[in-house]
Amino acid sequence: MTNDRWATHRVYDAAGNDKTGPAAINLWWLARAAAEETMQGSPLAAAWLKLFRTQLSQKDPYWLRWRGDLAESAELRRAYSGLYGRFIARALLKEHLGLSRFLSLERNGVTVPGAIQIKRSTKGDIPDWLAWDDRNATYVLGEAKGSLTARDFLNPNGPKCVREGKKQFDRVVATEAGLVVKPARWVAATRWATDDRRGDPITVLWDPPVPDDPQAEELAPKRREAMTRAWLDSLAPALGYRTASDLISDERNEDAIIVRADPGEVPESLDWPVGADEVGAGKEPAAPAQVKSRRVPTDGEQVFKALTSGLQESEVYSDSGILEAKKAETKPYEGAYIAAAITPFGIRPIRSTDEFEGLKREQDRAQRLETPVMLAGIPLDLDPKQSPARQPWLDGAGIAQPGELALFDLRRVEVRRHAGG
Repeated sequence: MTNDRWATHRVYDAAGNDKTGPAAINLWWLARAAAEETMQGSPLAAAWLKLFRTQLSQKDPYWLRWRGDLAESAELRRAYSGLYGRFIARALLKEHLGLSRFLSLERNGVTVPGAIQIKRSTKGDIPDWLAWDDRNATYVLGEAKGSLTARDFLNPNGPKCVREGKKQFDRVVATEAGLVVKPARWVAATRWATDDRRGDPITVLWDPPVPDDPQAEELAPKRREAMTRAWLDSLAPALGYRTASDLISDERNEDAIIVRADPGEVPESLDWPVGADEVGAGKEPAAPAQVKSRRVPTDGEQVFKALTSGLQESEVYSDSGILEAKKAETKPYEGAYIAAAITPFGIRPIRSTDEFEGLKREQDRAQRLETPVMLAGIPLDLDPKQSPARQPWLDGAGIAQPGELALFDLRRVEVRRHAGG
């Protein structure tokens, strides 16, 4: 079974492009976003480990659709909508826009030592994250929204939840060295689809234009390094360290483990739900800039090229590969990591020999009982001064790329102690 699910995707960018078309969302994107949220302090491990196992639709292998009606009660549906909305929003911001170094603003903002400070300026909800955009050398504020009932996600002016999300950006002030700065602002929203509700899932990325930063290129290396260190600070406790400095010290080599992942079997191609009567069936009326509904040809590749032509007019998708279903890896992956196991009972750093032996026992148990256990790690060679790589190794066993948090299914990888340990 492929790890990709499809959604109707809409992007409104700073250049004024408002385009809609199909986009594949890889489930490992969501898992990695959830893992980072968990390791940065959100007590969500048990919830997201069961995400794909118990709540993805078993009837629909194409769309990002949830089983049943997501939950029995309205209260739980709202809770899951908010929780999974954060995961998908963070995944879209990261994978589609190339953002990284996400830091939660929590209740009153965040301070990045030696760089930017975000402070609440008025009452009301504030954005979810501060992140770094290496491609455009700028800070970004991000906000997540999710809805089960909204019918306005393709309206010309954008959905109501996006308009409400945009208001949150005006409730904080960003300063650097005593001067006001203007981060970019992106809202990422999802209209869910379930087995019990008509329509297809819709995702939206919405960017209100902001003034250019004339010092962006000049200050980018300093800002990137500061954001990376703050991001590592937020992850260090989950990995058994106090601070980023401890996490990237020379002594960390003896705590590292080697992870090897072999590519899985090439899955059956599910690059487009061929056989559907229409693209857009059961959804809201199309926005003016959207690709119009049409009969789906029997050639999935032809469908993809035709329907993504509009999205590719957005400067965000100059490389349309991110919109496609991911091709299976053909080569194995191996890397050294400072790691932690994520189980339904919490996070367990893997540093000592005893902890590594415990990880092996956990792996044996997970393989025998088919229970989900994830292995998350920071690459041993991560350099705060270097920008992360764009393309990951991505397969059924996990997702890994230089300079970023990696995530593996412990049941499907080999682990051993690093030679320096």
